[in-house]
Amino acid sequence: MAYWIIPVQEDFWETIFSTNIYGYNKENIKQYVKKDDGIIFYVNKYYAKKYGGKFVGIYKVVSDWFVDNTILFPEEKIKNKPIYIYRIKLEKIIVGECASKDIIEKVHFIEDKYQFSKYLRNVPANLKRPVPFIDVQLIEQCLRESIFI
Repeated sequence: MAYWIIPVQEDFWETIFSTNIYGYNKENIKQYVKKDDGIIFYVNKYYAKKYGGKFVGIYKVVSDWFVDNTILFPEEKIKNKPIYIYRIKLEKIIVGECASKDIIEKVHFIEDKYQFSKYLRNVPANLKRPVPFIDVQLIEQCLRESIFI
């Protein structure tokens, strides 16, 4: 089992939260994230009103990747066409709010603290490397301290 950081836009996160489904637009995601892995969702600061710059949830992947052309995510609704067709089903482990700035000095996966944003971009983030379990525990503890469900 590996844990991956997946950065998303805030409106995309809201869809994930309400549906327990994550979608991506490129098939190469399958080589990284697999069934039974964990995903840590991070909301990008851009266009965010509430959750920008925060880890918001840890989920378990409970399905293999499948193709689904159902219009589900915000950008798909705007363009009225499927975009994030490679999808997986998720199960919530914990959801909350953990500001990255509150734990940046504690996590090990961010090796260069002055350029931390490079570890929180692209899919999967952390330079396409899994997150060490000790860091998963730190993020989970931070989320527990702010649970809103």
